[in-house]
Amino acid sequence: MEKIIAVTFDIADQKCKMYNALEWHNFIADIREQAEDPSASLEDLFDEYYGDEFWFEVIPNPFAIYQVAFDLRSEEFIHCQSDAECEAVIAMAADAGDEDEIFWAE
Repeated sequence: MEKIIAVTFDIADQKCKMYNALEWHNFIADIREQAEDPSASLEDLFDEYYGDEFWFEVIPNPFAIYQVAFDLRSEEFIHCQSDAECEAVIAMAADAGDEDEIFWAE
């Protein structure tokens, strides 16, 4: 498990990604370098750079996360602490016929 401080999902490439502190810092710095207004809020920066179909979540109290997924149906991130939790998410999505709506972080 790794201490994750943020997660993102981009509908354009259908990828969910987890970030540790250094990765998140570098990710934001790269976007600010290319932004028209580098002092803009994260939401405004992401809207400018990625558009409206980009979701992110900054975890206020970072904790160890086993796996993260993005649920396109609810537009929310799913945090799993074990294989059993991941399997339960997969099973519930399969039962509903929505397994294609769940995107696991790389």
